[in-house]
Parts: sequence; structure tokens; C-alpha cells
Amino acid sequence: MDTLLTTLGTCLYLPFIIQFFRMSWSKDAWPRQILLLALFLQWTTIMHLPSVMYITFGILTIAFIIYIAFSDLSSVIRVLPRNSSLIITLLYITCFTISLSWSVVPLKGVLAILSTGGPLLIFTLIGTSLHTTSEERVRMLRAACSVAYIFIAMTLLSWLLSCAQLHIYPWQWPVLTKMKIEYLDTFHYIFRWLGGLHGYTHPSYNLLPLFAITCLAIDLRRMNAIKPYAWWLLWAAGALITLLAQSRMGLLFVGIELVAYLILIQPTLRRRIIASIATAAIATTAIGCTLPFWQQYGADPIRDELTAKTLRYIQAKPWTGAGAGALNPVEICHTIGDNSWPRVGTITPEMRVEDWKPKTRMLPHNQWLADCAHAGIIAGLLCLALYLFLTLQAFRTHQWAALTFILIFIIFSFLEPPLYIGKGLYLFALLTAYLTAVQNASQPWARRGSSSPLRPTSIVP
Repeated sequence: MDTLLTTLGTCLYLPFIIQFFRMSWSKDAWPRQILLLALFLQWTTIMHLPSVMYITFGILTIAFIIYIAFSDLSSVIRVLPRNSSLIITLLYITCFTISLSWSVVPLKGVLAILSTGGPLLIFTLIGTSLHTTSEERVRMLRAACSVAYIFIAMTLLSWLLSCAQLHIYPWQWPVLTKMKIEYLDTFHYIFRWLGGLHGYTHPSYNLLPLFAITCLAIDLRRMNAIKPYAWWLLWAAGALITLLAQSRMGLLFVGIELVAYLILIQPTLRRRIIASIATAAIATTAIGCTLPFWQQYGADPIRDELTAKTLRYIQAKPWTGAGAGALNPVEICHTIGDNSWPRVGTITPEMRVEDWKPKTRMLPHNQWLADCAHAGIIAGLLCLALYLFLTLQAFRTHQWAALTFILIFIIFSFLEPPLYIGKGLYLFALLTAYLTAVQNASQPWARRGSSSPLRPTSIVP
């Protein structure tokens, strides 16, 4: 069953293959067309396996180098100093690089900086140097919706086949209970098409790209670029998969998407205000009536313990942190004088920081606490600045649908360290590139159209 579903999962690349063979190649703009195709392929792999996503990043980097080689470099260079996201990204990477000087595992630190800082830097540079048209972005988002529909179809197919294999009816599937099925969490079954029952089945990071395209599709709906049922299908399927995966965070994000859609779809400011007041009243009433259930369902003692111990560690090393690559349970427990770590067990004095495997239950479930513990408070503040400038870009360009997902990502970052996890990092970096490219379209050189490094050519006929 795992082999069958994993093989069928490659259907996710059908939209990319169709785009590739339908491309009307231009002898003047082919480097730009290759870069746009590589960006679309990167988005597709974010909804697939991390291993393929990392390989595609290498392809994207090569495509970007080719694009730059054939661009008007003077136009690109003029834009670079004006990009606040690029400046903050460089400072963020520099902060971790400096922390190598006190890290006890500098080699692991270098690998951590390359794996995190590399994608952030490349995607920001792509967004800074790439000029896209509104029509082009609409077509790219519609193609991304096609990938999302295949993602939904494969997830629901995995669920139905798992029900048949487990001899249970679909309506008997546990929801809102955190119940296991044959010693496995339910998300192992519905995401088994991503490498099997023990493949990449993390519910939060698998659902995050689906939430992203559902939010961005609100703009498509506002422009009548998709039919109403197309958006509702994305939202309803996302809500169903969230229930099947028993994702507590996902339930909140599904609610935010619905509220944002009901408000943003209104044609006038007056109706948006009325919709905002109405949804706020309904949401407050519903949460108030069911608060005890959500408090019990959302309780997470392990997350609370991780947060408490990390805060104690930050108080002990507020300015230096562990140093790049050296943040792990051994370092934290030895520093704060504790001898245990959740889901790890006893941390003895003989255990060494150097012997801990990278990215193995090493981080607190909070992005900014993780950065502060890793490279000091300055690193945490610079990460906060990355989020802030991304939010400001969405405000400046009136990308309210993107702002909805940024809100989801911010909430998610209080509960997970997404920039330390592949899918979260690449999704954040891709959103940065998207919003930076949108902002570039409003620049004087973009409006004139004469100084663009390579003239826009749509990737979709």
C-alpha cells in the first residue's frame, strides 16, 4: 500500500510537466522563463518530500545564476540596497556566523547556517531581482492551486485506502480526540503517500503549504480568476484533512482562513467592517461556549516544559546562546543544571554536546526562543525583524490575502520553530520572494518597463 501510494504521489508534478511542455520559449527571455519554471517546481516540491525539495533548491540556484548572467546587472544592483528584507537577512546570517566563534561544534554550525541562511538569501535575491507582472502572478497561483488539488486528492485517497486496510468505516475515524490507531497517530495514515507510514507525515508542516495557497487563492477569487466553488473546495478539503490529522493548530488556521475570506470578499469597505464585526461576535460567542473543551484539547505539557527550560537557558546565556550548531538538550540541561529532557530521558553529566545528532529533539517549540537560545537575543530580534519586514511588504503592496497567511505563520512560529524545519523555512523564503517581486513591480523602473533586466514573458500560454 505504501509503495502504491508513494508512486501515485508523483502525480503532484503533473501541473509542472504540463507547464514545461506548453511553454512558448523565447530566444530573448529564456533565462527568465527557466527561473520562473524552477520557482514553480520549488513550490510543488514544498508540498511533496523534503529530500526532493532540497534537490530542487539546487536546480533553482543554478537557474538564478543563469538568469543573473543574462540580466542587466546595473538594474539589479540599483534595487539591492533598497531591499530591507535582504539587509535583515544578511544581518541574521552574520549573527549566526559570528556565533561560530564560541560554538563547540563549529562544523555543525556551518552546516546549520548554510541549510538555513542559504535558502533565505537566495530566495530574497530572486525576489529582489525578478520583475513579474500581475497577470503572470495570477497564472502562477492558479497553477499552484492545481498542485494543491492533487495534494488533497492523494491525502484523501490515502485516508480511504487506510480505512479499508484497517477495516473501519470513514465515519468511525477518530477526530478531536488525539486517539491512535494501532499504535500510530492518525496523520501517519493520511500522509502515507509521502514516503509510507513512517515517511514525512508531520501534520503541521504538511498542511502549512495548503494553508498558504488557500490564503493566496482569496486574491484569485476577488479578481474572479477562479470560481467560488474552487476556493471553497480548497478550504473545505483543508478543514477535513485537519480534522482527520487531529491537528490542533490547523483548526485555528482553518478558522482564520474562513474569517479572512468572508471579510476580504466583500466589495466595499462598509461591508467589510460589518462582516468583521459580525464574524468577531460569532467567533467570540462560539469560543466562549466551548472554551473548556479547547483548553483541554490544546493542553501540551511537553511543549510547556520545553519552553520553561529554554527560558531558563536564555537567562543563563542571554547574549551568546549556545553558538551555531551547538543548541541541543545536552547543552541546555548542563547549563541550567537539569538532568532530563522530554521524550529523551536522562541527560547525564558524561554526555557531550558534540555527540548529539543534529536536529534531534533539540529545539524549543517557538521560533524566537530557539533563535535566542541558539545565537543570543540579537539573533532573536533579527528574526523578529524578518517577520516584521515581510508583514510591512504585504501592507505596502496591499496583499491582504498574503497577510492572512503571514498571520497564520506568526501564530505557528509561537508553537513551532518553522525556520529550522525544511518545509517551514522554504515556505517562508518563497513567500518573501513573492512579496518582494510584487513590491518590485511598483518600482519606477518596473512601471517604465524599459530597464527591466529581462522583459516579462508569461510561463503559461
